[in-house]
Amino acid sequence: MKFSWRMIAAAFSYALGVLGWCYVGGYKILTGPVRGLILAQMAGSMSLGRLVAALIEGFIYLSLAGGVWCIGYMLSSHFRED
Repeated sequence: MKFSWRMIAAAFSYALGVLGWCYVGGYKILTGPVRGLILAQMAGSMSLGRLVAALIEGFIYLSLAGGVWCIGYMLSSHFRED
């Protein structure tokens, strides 16, 4: 099996897209809004406003993560085309 630079670039860009999704969608959402909700519950200062704000922030992070993955996938498709 012969590897071309296009195949390697496609795999690399797809892997970067997936890793970017994991960072933005996984790590940032767990250290941001989820951690804030857990700390607020432990401190006894949980409110409906804080919950809604965390849900909106989580939605924004997940949307951004999807965009990062899409860019990696589009670059991968660009390099795979013959």
